[in-house]
Parts: sequence; structure tokens; C-alpha cells
Amino acid sequence: MRERMRKILLVAVLLLLLVPALGGCQEQEAEKAFVAPYDMSQDQQELLSLLGLEDAALVFSFQAPEEAAKVTAHTYVLEDGVWVENGGVSLLREGGESQPLAGEFALVYHQDRSMDLHLNAQGRVSFSSDPVPFEGELLSAARGAIPESQPAPLGEEVPVALFLEDGGTSMKSLTPQSYFTPQELEGMDVAQAVTLEFSAG
Repeated sequence: MRERMRKILLVAVLLLLLVPALGGCQEQEAEKAFVAPYDMSQDQQELLSLLGLEDAALVFSFQAPEEAAKVTAHTYVLEDGVWVENGGVSLLREGGESQPLAGEFALVYHQDRSMDLHLNAQGRVSFSSDPVPFEGELLSAARGAIPESQPAPLGEEVPVALFLEDGGTSMKSLTPQSYFTPQELEGMDVAQAVTLEFSAG
């Protein structure tokens, strides 16, 4: 009888210990779909530097939600307070592939404010956006990229990079999350954003 009570108590204690752990597992499952800064090796960083791209290139890793059949990179320009898409590229999951889309997304930002986009996941696709005109003298510029992993729900765009240029001498300190509040960018001569989106098809 005493042995049985001891076992019941042990099971109860184990269940109490596992409840938070099970919650953590569910959170991890929900966060499996993500976009994150790519963790570059020293050699990769040196190669970018050798090519003169250390200040122009941004690289991200991603894993799509299991039900996603497509990943799309969008580029936007802010015009009169509204984001206007000026390019993008998509990659479809191969028909027989059972694993979720996972891979890398790289972008290179050029002086004429055009961008080269590269998606790599079960194949590769690339796209170059059109240059964005800028009248006058450029005095300040800033760029921001996500500093850490971001959840990537199906059908929602995840802002990964923001580029600002202005003829003034001061620059706001903003993050890619400003994509959702374009009014924060009022007064900037040029504002561009890049997002990733996972969709069912």
C-alpha cells in the first residue's frame, strides 16, 4: 500500500514538472516557422568583405510553416504614406517534397536603390528590382535588419529589412517593424522595405 502511494505521488510530481515543459514544446512547435539573420562563419564574412559587399548584403535563413507551398520576397517603396510594391520573387515547393520549405534569402542593396533578391530552398530564383529615383543631394542614410529570429505565420508578411535615405542631416533610428507603421517614416525622402511571406499556393 505504501509502495503504491509512493508511485502515485511520483507520477503526480512528474506530471507537475512536465506541464511547463509540454507548454514549452508547444511554443517551440508554433515557432518552428521563422525568419532569422543568417549565422555567418568567419570565412563567409571575409568573403563578403573581399567582394566589397559587407555593407550592401543582408542574408537571412528561414523555415516556412509546414502547409506553405510558396515563399515570396517583396520589395516596397513608400509613396505618399503608402507602401507600393516595386518587385519581388517567389519560390514554389517541389511537388513531391514532404519537408517544409527551408533555406536562405539574400539581398544586395545598390547605390541606385535597386536590390538583387536571391531565394534558395529546394532550388534557386533571383530578381532585381528597378532603381528608385532620388532628386537632390543625399546627406544621410540608414538601414535596419531584423536582429533576431521572428515568427513567420502563414499568409503574413514578415518585414526583414528597412532602407532610409534623406537629404537632411539627421536620421531616425527605426527598425523593419516600421513597415507596419509607415507614418513613422513621414518626412524621409526615400523609404524602402523588404518582406518575406509564406503562403499555401
